[in-house]
Parts: sequence; C-alpha cells; structure tokens
Amino acid sequence: MRKLTCALLCLLMIISAVFCLEGCKSREQRLSEETAYEDAQMNAMNKKVVKCINEQDKEGLKKLFSKDVQKHIEDLDGKIDEMLEAFKGESIVSVKSEPVDSSRTYDYGKKSITIYGDYELNLDNGKKYILLISYCDTDDENKSSVGIFKLTLLTFSNEMLPEDFRMGSSVDDHGIFIYTLQNYPKK
Repeated sequence: MRKLTCALLCLLMIISAVFCLEGCKSREQRLSEETAYEDAQMNAMNKKVVKCINEQDKEGLKKLFSKDVQKHIEDLDGKIDEMLEAFKGESIVSVKSEPVDSSRTYDYGKKSITIYGDYELNLDNGKKYILLISYCDTDDENKSSVGIFKLTLLTFSNEMLPEDFRMGSSVDDHGIFIYTLQNYPKK
C-alpha cells in the first residue's frame, strides 16, 4: 500500500511539474506572438505614413487617423499641410526603426491595443528626422478610435537633439506635433 501511495504521489508531482512547465512555455509563446503582431502592425502603418509623405498625399494621410481624431482635432488639414511642408519636397529614402512599445488592456472581455513606434527618417538631401507614431490598433469598446491618434515629427536627428529639449505633448495627446530646432519646448 505504501509503495502504491508513493508511486501515485510521484506520478502526481511529475504531472504537476509538466503542467507548470507547459504553462510557462505558453505564456512565453503568447508574449512572443504579441510582440511579432505589434511589430508587423506598426511596420505596416509606418510604410503607409512614409508613402503618404513621399507622395505628398494629404487625403491618404488623413485617412490613417482614427475617426475620433478626424472629428475632434482642430484644423487637422492645416496640421497635415504643415507636416508635409516640413519635408520641403524631399523624399524619405530609408527608415531606421526602434523596437515598438505597446499598451494592452483587457477589461471585462473588451480588448484595447495601442502601439507606439519611433523612427529615424533619412531624407534624400542627407538630413535625418525623427517620427513618432501613436496608433490604436484595436479597441473593442470604441471602434472609432482605431487608427493613428498622434504623429510627432522632429525635424532633426537624435545626434542634434538639444540637451534642454522636452516633448511639449504627453503620451495621450491627440494630433500632429512638429518640432524644429527653433521652436522646441525647453525644460
């Protein structure tokens, strides 16, 4: 009887250990899949934004913004014009990306995914700009918030970033923000 009890306990411990290890593996796989998904979504959005900038496609760029942003941002058309003018007809020839950040929430079965991308744009005249994209990929509670909600353009590179530079907008602000070396907010 003792041998049978010991054998059953050992078997239960082995089965428990297998389930625990399998649970860790599936969490790791899930995180890896989420990261791959977010990278793919942001890279696709970045390509669309770059294409619109290179083609000076104001309407195409506007359509990338969420319906909420299109309704509530004052003079979105004017801000898009400003952004396109910042490139002064120069084309983006290459893009260097940083790893994306994201925010995921699950609230009573409702999912929301927001992805943040940071890109260094190399222009055909040799200049480098920085483009930050904030993009709502999924929002089960408010479908009209899906799309870009914030574009931030710095018309200078990381190497030229002034020591006293700070972003004048917060992470949750909506709109288009353009910073030059002449108009940036100081600490």
